Amino acid sequence: MRIVFIQNKGGNYGGVWQVNKIVGENLIKNGYDVIIVSIRDDHLGIKLEHDDRLKLVTINDKDLWHTHHLEDFKESIKNHRYLELIKRLYERLLNNFRLKSDVKKLNKYLDDVNPDYIITSQYQLLDMLDKKYLCKTFHEQHLNFRESFRHPATHDTLVKYKDLVTYIWLCEKTKEEAIKNGLKNSISIYNAVRFETKDRALVVKNKKLVTIARLSKEKRIDKMIDIVEELFNDKKYSNWSLEIYGDGEEYENIKKLIKSNQIKLMGSTNNPKEVLLNSSINLNTSDFEGFSLSILEASECGIPTVTFDFGESVEEEIVNGKTGFIAKNKKDYLDKLKKLMDNDDLLNEMSVNTKKNNEKFHINKIIKQWEKVLK
Repeated sequence: MRIVFIQNKGGNYGGVWQVNKIVGENLIKNGYDVIIVSIRDDHLGIKLEHDDRLKLVTINDKDLWHTHHLEDFKESIKNHRYLELIKRLYERLLNNFRLKSDVKKLNKYLDDVNPDYIITSQYQLLDMLDKKYLCKTFHEQHLNFRESFRHPATHDTLVKYKDLVTYIWLCEKTKEEAIKNGLKNSISIYNAVRFETKDRALVVKNKKLVTIARLSKEKRIDKMIDIVEELFNDKKYSNWSLEIYGDGEEYENIKKLIKSNQIKLMGSTNNPKEVLLNSSINLNTSDFEGFSLSILEASECGIPTVTFDFGESVEEEIVNGKTGFIAKNKKDYLDKLKKLMDNDDLLNEMSVNTKKNNEKFHINKIIKQWEKVLK
């Protein structure tokens, strides 16, 4: 059976790539032929490590996946930057022209490889597929339902294809919300943790808070820094530190926010396992998540998470009070974080619980769900 995953952007370590890669590689082990098709490349010069049998194809390796939106045009007008407005309009038209060419190449490629099933990773891709392929398409929605339906273009696309494709959501609660809102062809499959380890972090000894995230606005790292700066004002926690791993458009802004020498901006890491095994508590302040890979990775290393409510999957990733804490507001977040940092027995108990709970996210369990769906 030939399976084609399609994603907007290739050549990066993003969550979509991680999910497609681990599922694709394990389908290959079970006898499937798997291809990951990227419409465009991120031009980061990254060599993505993967099973050699996993085929990677890029439709357009010259242009970036980027275009200007209505907000960009409004900004140019508001600031009276009319030359910028003309340039942005031209770039938008040029991108639309080139994207039409990409659509033709994509469907020609699909005609050539004749897939049994297609799995799309972003809502825009559904409009790019020839209608004849929709009946064999699964759309994996990496956003939670709340965010998906709050975004007009995503909402309209999901509704448009609700009777033509099957939607894969990342947790049971999201699937239930989708069905309640008319997307009857919905199923759920958890993300799998991308590595497994027998080791468990020495959480009591390490004295380290950690986050590994894309440094973008929705991750609200500024809020995390605000909370931890307040925490570190208490000398009681002078032997603790926070390490922030990641890169993104907010990097420079975050760098300016850091005042405490106990908070360190570490840049990207390609070895999250090593980082997490030397940490104690994982922090998450995201406004929304589809299904957090960073929480899965922390849990695999026995690192409990303190987080705000980031959407439907939060209670399926974290058993509140047993494998971590889900905070209601800033004060609650601080109180729960202090509770863990002050109580070695509780921290160690949560560490054991979270590692045990994470077994249900191991790929050997998740891949069985994928195969059941495909067959």
